[in-house]
Amino acid sequence: MNKWISLLLLLLCASVVLNLYLLSTIPNQNLFSQLQVVDNKVKQNTPKTRLNWTFTDHPANQTSTALYSGFSSDDAPLNQQVTNRAELLAQANLWFEEKNLITLGTFLQRYLKQYPQDMDFLLIEAKLKVETTLLSDAIAHYYDLLRKPMTAAQQSAIELQIEQLSKSTIEQLRRNYSWDILAMFVEPLLQLEPNNRLYILSLAMAYAELFQEGLMENVLASLKFDDPDAQAIRKIIAAQQAIPNEEKIDNLDTGATTANLGRPVPLKQFGNQYVVEAKLSSNPVALLIDTGASVTAISKKYFNNLSNRYKVNYLGRFSIGTAGGSIMARMYQFQELTINHVTVQNLPVVILPMQSIANADGLLGMNFLREFDFKIDQRQSVMFIK
Repeated sequence: MNKWISLLLLLLCASVVLNLYLLSTIPNQNLFSQLQVVDNKVKQNTPKTRLNWTFTDHPANQTSTALYSGFSSDDAPLNQQVTNRAELLAQANLWFEEKNLITLGTFLQRYLKQYPQDMDFLLIEAKLKVETTLLSDAIAHYYDLLRKPMTAAQQSAIELQIEQLSKSTIEQLRRNYSWDILAMFVEPLLQLEPNNRLYILSLAMAYAELFQEGLMENVLASLKFDDPDAQAIRKIIAAQQAIPNEEKIDNLDTGATTANLGRPVPLKQFGNQYVVEAKLSSNPVALLIDTGASVTAISKKYFNNLSNRYKVNYLGRFSIGTAGGSIMARMYQFQELTINHVTVQNLPVVILPMQSIANADGLLGMNFLREFDFKIDQRQSVMFIK
């Protein structure tokens, strides 16, 4: 009898132990499974995951950055939570609209490091590049984006942006005879899209106006020889070659007659340089006459002292050739530039450092002067212009 009772008690203990084991393991397994499901859902919704971005902004922009404070530029964990991707996207667009480009650039650098394929933020980065880099480089960046996965709407938006930026810039530079700037702008774009007819004709025309016949023909080689637009560009070179040497008179003349030369404009002479007083959108400006400069330029110091209402028509950043080499410079379109009785409207002007110019606020370039017949009389320190 004792033997059977002992066996029964042993079985009862084994049953209790087994039940306790099952009760302790099954809930944990269920919890682990639930956590896996939640984790998978988070990964599937990565763009809307809570991000710990924190930022510091200029006091003037506190209204747009109330959600962010204490921004750290390193890769340490971020502190203050932002609810979702849509909020970040709205904030990034607001920074761009308010021209808070430094904060926007830092934010995009960190965000895209974590989410490099987020096309909405990549498009904001592309717009930022238009504002902060060479315009040709910014357009090249749009071409690079076309290689990434995107929606049909996003692709159409990028292609439209490329067309608008390139076409409007080319038209502006052609209209103002900025041929060397036009050539440097189009050269990298033609490499990206070799069959683009606008790029081919624009670059060929720039070379023709710069009297680079060999380079012009190299570009036009991609078109049929009898193409009417190509033939019209070749005539630019032919017309220049047909001008007799005696008619190519230097505009700096020490003994020019005053008859039929136009009204005289007084100049200030500093050594062998001449400065003319002008008005740039009603602002007095002293410009050093430089017939070797394709585009008119003002110093960065002068530009910074102008009211912001004169700085609204930003054309982009371009590579500008100077005596010290090529530099990247901003270009703005001003309403008008007036010298005495002559005016050119909607004139592009570049912003240059110009620390070495002591007696002027900038340079008067050929995008203004070639609109007129002009002659400089060095003996009288006057410029005849009509």
